[in-house]
Amino acid sequence: MSPEPVQLITNNSSIQGSPDGPRGREPDFPLPPFELPESIVSRKSSQSAMSEAVQMSKSPGLMRRLSNKASQFAGRRRQSSTTAMSREHSNGPVIMRRRSDSTNTAPDGGRGALFCDSDSDFNVEVPQEACYSLMDGNGDFPSTTASIGSSTVPASSPAPGPVIPHILLQGTQMIKVTKKRKKLLMFVLEKEAAKVTWDKSRPSKSFYIDDIKDIRAGVDARNYRQEFGVAATDESRFFSIVYAVPDKQNGRAQKVMHLIAGDEQTFDLWTTTLDAISKHRQDLMASLSSFHDKAVRAYWRNEMNRLFLDKAHSEDDELIDIVGVERLCRSLHIHGSSAYLRERFDKADVSRSGRLNFVEFQEFVRRMKRREDIKEIYEEVTTDVEKGITMETFFDFLRNVQNEDVEADLQYWKDVFTKFSRRSKSKDQIAVGGEVPRMNEAALSSYLISTFNIPLKAQPAQYNLDRPLNEYYISSSHNTYLLGRQVAGQSSVEAYISALNRGCRCVEVDCWNGSDGQPVVMHGRTLTSQVSFADVMSTISKYAFVKSPYPLWISLEVHCNPAQQAVMAEIIKQTCGSKLVTEPLDDVTDRLPTPSQLMYRILVKVKKPKSHEDPAVMESVTGRNRGTSLSSPYLRPLLLDNSTISAGLLPPSPYPSRARIIKAGRYSGSEGPDSLSSSTSDSESFMEDANRPRDKKHKTSNIVKVLGELGVYSAGLKFTGFNTPESKSYNHIFSFMENTFDKNSRATEDKRAISHHNMRYMMRVYPNGWRVASTNFDPLKYWRRGVQMVALNWQTYDLGMQMNDAMFAGGIDQSGYVEKPIDLRQIKMIPTPQGNGEKHVKLERKNVNFSIDVISAQQLMRPKNLPANRSVDPYIEVEVYHADEKTKENKGVVGEGGLDASGKDGSSGLGTPHKRRTQIIHENGFNPCFNEKFNFALTTKFPDLVFIRFTVKCSQDGSIYNDKPPLATYTAKLGSLKQGYRTLPLFDNNGDQFLFSTLFCRIKIDPMTSVYVDGPETSPVETNGVFRSIRQTVFSRTPMSPKLSVDSGHQ
Repeated sequence: MSPEPVQLITNNSSIQGSPDGPRGREPDFPLPPFELPESIVSRKSSQSAMSEAVQMSKSPGLMRRLSNKASQFAGRRRQSSTTAMSREHSNGPVIMRRRSDSTNTAPDGGRGALFCDSDSDFNVEVPQEACYSLMDGNGDFPSTTASIGSSTVPASSPAPGPVIPHILLQGTQMIKVTKKRKKLLMFVLEKEAAKVTWDKSRPSKSFYIDDIKDIRAGVDARNYRQEFGVAATDESRFFSIVYAVPDKQNGRAQKVMHLIAGDEQTFDLWTTTLDAISKHRQDLMASLSSFHDKAVRAYWRNEMNRLFLDKAHSEDDELIDIVGVERLCRSLHIHGSSAYLRERFDKADVSRSGRLNFVEFQEFVRRMKRREDIKEIYEEVTTDVEKGITMETFFDFLRNVQNEDVEADLQYWKDVFTKFSRRSKSKDQIAVGGEVPRMNEAALSSYLISTFNIPLKAQPAQYNLDRPLNEYYISSSHNTYLLGRQVAGQSSVEAYISALNRGCRCVEVDCWNGSDGQPVVMHGRTLTSQVSFADVMSTISKYAFVKSPYPLWISLEVHCNPAQQAVMAEIIKQTCGSKLVTEPLDDVTDRLPTPSQLMYRILVKVKKPKSHEDPAVMESVTGRNRGTSLSSPYLRPLLLDNSTISAGLLPPSPYPSRARIIKAGRYSGSEGPDSLSSSTSDSESFMEDANRPRDKKHKTSNIVKVLGELGVYSAGLKFTGFNTPESKSYNHIFSFMENTFDKNSRATEDKRAISHHNMRYMMRVYPNGWRVASTNFDPLKYWRRGVQMVALNWQTYDLGMQMNDAMFAGGIDQSGYVEKPIDLRQIKMIPTPQGNGEKHVKLERKNVNFSIDVISAQQLMRPKNLPANRSVDPYIEVEVYHADEKTKENKGVVGEGGLDASGKDGSSGLGTPHKRRTQIIHENGFNPCFNEKFNFALTTKFPDLVFIRFTVKCSQDGSIYNDKPPLATYTAKLGSLKQGYRTLPLFDNNGDQFLFSTLFCRIKIDPMTSVYVDGPETSPVETNGVFRSIRQTVFSRTPMSPKLSVDSGHQ
């Protein structure tokens, strides 16, 4: 019989860090005494277990304050999902929570250890708060899983749980503030259920502590206080709680509750206690799920106290049966069959009594902890299984299997080996010394699941982004202000905080006239709520550089009248201060600056104000256009073997004669045509769309000069063609809705024109207005055309957003800026002689070959809709996405191994992945071993745009595969993945990282090789037009101009 189903509990999500320090609160808060939270093990405790706090002080707590170092690596994940409010209690957190003391990447550039000791003799610099015991003192096996990329597990097993003040258990009165009214209510902290209620007769009037995402107070809550009309005198007692609630469509939603405590003592009791409980529950679940020795001892003691109700008894009477063991496993989300647990229980039951004493219980835990998959690796690596792995053998493993550059920092790796080998011995063995240090099986297991072995390339301590801005992909958000759907969602500053903490470098602000003369941010003419523009700008300025120091773009969509536009400009200047770029950095007017030149600066993207006397435009149209003169001194640029053509010789469009492209649209000062549900654009007019009839009654005003002048390096233009004078200005930007872009980029020549434009100038593409559920498109469609700002709906964690996260997840890509492939910045022309003496162009492609061994998974979550009599039957799918179009000649990815789950013809291309699938593992969600190897090969023009998506799925009957939503996913860019054996984190359908669910794989990537293919056949007319267009218009050449040339192979 399978274990009883455990309802998937709340997904406590990314806690968004405030970049400011504490304001008006004590910096140090001695946490109250701790005890284990009863809700973890789902049995009632006696009233005597409750005791009161003897001392309570102030704490920054959940009102998180990031240190200067941690602020560079703030958490990146999104809102959480929850289960129904009908659950009686929360079993404990399963989702990674990022606090102010945790980071999105491994500490010290990835050289930290999630599972490490606090031994002082280890001289690798690891923040102490990021450490966790590698293994028990006797050299026992470490935890079976690793929460890769986080530091949320404690330095040691957690201290006893927080003692909850009795007054909070009885309840205190506080004022609940809404826009409609202020109501005095009784708030009660229910210890057993781990939740806060304010109306026991209505279950919906509550929230679980595990669902708390943030608590804001003081300055951090000031915008809410002002918005709801709460007096400044109440600021010291006003706080806001951000928490997750169930949502029928998305599985989760976010709410914010605003409260005024009766006095400052009550305020402190609630904020500090909720903070302490939340942190402890996270730490305790991490320790228990890892079977940490001290946590297991604490669980045993707690269970025995409950069993005997604190009555006197001997240790010989302390026994636990299979029911208690199964209850422990369910509370830790260990989903395996009853037979699986019974087998390990029986092996540990040496006395054959049907019950385990503490020593036998420890043996049961040891058997649960052992990783059979890593045992095989250990036996392959070591030359002596009994003695263990020597340092030299370990280094060979790092070089040859893990592909680590050991020589680059030899001392670092020596310290790592010393640390792990030291923990292979007991304290007595260490004291004796004299032996050659070795790593045993448990030590190797510890290393492979630690953050010394992270799956993605680490971010360097220092680096420069020294190419012009237009040569980078920029992490961009659409409708940033929305927490949900774009038709009826909630607008909130919380959405900006979330996006900026996750590394977004371009946020959107949709501005409309406010009723009181102050502009507001909302999705126009929909059912979305609104938020003050001043609050939005204040939030953006505050959180702009929490995650990345590189420039932040604010994309303004302006629907305000001139008066409120002037107010907007003043608010932007006041809130951003010296960070705001208000004038060019230098006198260079033919290229954009670099991200490194604009570190910690804020750029405004706004429609260029209508002006008939624009100096740049006037200069461009004065006199003859030299590009059309056959006697131009720049008539015939040379084309050499393996050469590039300078940007100074590249025209805005090689096809200026196409009427459909250059047909003029009416210039408007608005950000684009009015739309019921779409975010309007700077230049939403590509061709035929330009002449759509518009409702004159809703015509918005022109952008006023004081606001338009803020668009120093991103002046939005209405698109009227790539060859117009304005489109030659170095600082312009075009914006297009995805549908408009797609319609007008079908022809080969149109694709080339767009790609050539984006080599030197900026472009933004955003989702269609009909995406009422705020879904996303495939960003590869636009990245392959060189579009810098591919704006996505960050509130929706679908495939498009997963790819976007992967694009900016590894190495220097975490800056939010990714250098575009060289073919989208400069394109080599390789003329090759034909037999008749003529030349044609050869195009370079890359052969990419790699393999992925899907070895095992750890502690997978149970689907919520799985029948009670069923256990988890998991399988894994591996998908490969790339940016090349599917053609008859190009079948895309070729795969081997497992089951082919690709399309009918087996080919892959843009929007169609190649998919391989493992076999189904029956009734084992705890540690299923798949041991399947997949080989992949493809020839691509864009090797930097190859993505791998791992999905964990569950068979409904143990034998049939299905297309239902996955249990968990992980997406990575191939170029960001590190090779060798890696533990991959897993994320739920809302983008929240699971606390202990992981995937263990081996990744091997072969060196890329080049292959040259013939360019597409073209008629003499077309060829003549291409090369003649190179000479049509000439820009001034400068040494810093991007090197660009024409490639006839853009498809």
